[in-house]
Amino acid sequence: MSTLDLRSGYFQLVVNPSHIVKTAFVTKNGTYAFRRMPFGLSGVAPNFQKTIDIILKPVIGRFVNVYMDDVIISSPSFAHHVEHLREVFRLLQEAGLTLNKKCKFGCDKLKYLGLIISKYGITTDETKVRAIVKMKPLKNSKEVSKFLGMSQWYSKFIKNYADLYETLYNLKKKFKKFCWSVETQKAFDAVKSAITEVPVLKLPDFEKPFELLTDASSIGIGAVLNQEQRLVVYASHKLSSAERNYTVTGRECL
Repeated sequence: MSTLDLRSGYFQLVVNPSHIVKTAFVTKNGTYAFRRMPFGLSGVAPNFQKTIDIILKPVIGRFVNVYMDDVIISSPSFAHHVEHLREVFRLLQEAGLTLNKKCKFGCDKLKYLGLIISKYGITTDETKVRAIVKMKPLKNSKEVSKFLGMSQWYSKFIKNYADLYETLYNLKKKFKKFCWSVETQKAFDAVKSAITEVPVLKLPDFEKPFELLTDASSIGIGAVLNQEQRLVVYASHKLSSAERNYTVTGRECL
């Protein structure tokens, strides 16, 4: 596996000449405008992602995955990997994009977006998990949002995650007094415990069949995607008040 990181990210994209004036700003030395896509401009992130997706469209889903300026390339063998790298380099070169020194090539294991990816599968990054586990009881809805944001990234590893975080999620409701109770402490501890005992997810092979299992409760719905008797991913969803009126079969169809 290899990871590629684009040099200076957004600045590799040229601003449409007719829109350069919209990026203008005034200083004591005069007025300036960006000819390259600046950080912080509205709409930059989705446009950057769209551009990279278009450039690497021929290889995305085959042996390439992309998130913003991070590109990961995985191959079944070293010989295949060399050919895959050449193909990606060709596409990037034709688009005029360059890479920085943070790129890593020919690795057996990689850290990518808070995950550890290897030939054995995908698991959590212990450093990130440790930061979540060390968090103390939450004091307000802002801290609840931060905790849920950090833990939800690993929900793909946790069965029925939506059921686990229901109690904590209710603390975010507007016009409701924040109250940290014994029940919320138990939910808090349950989420942290679940994150420390996660399985290794199988890397999916889209040439082989999958097995999908679904279930529903009064709180949420859940699904398990397996392949060759190994877990590929867990998925769950907190039901809205309207969805909770559906029949069990109806919920599972969501």
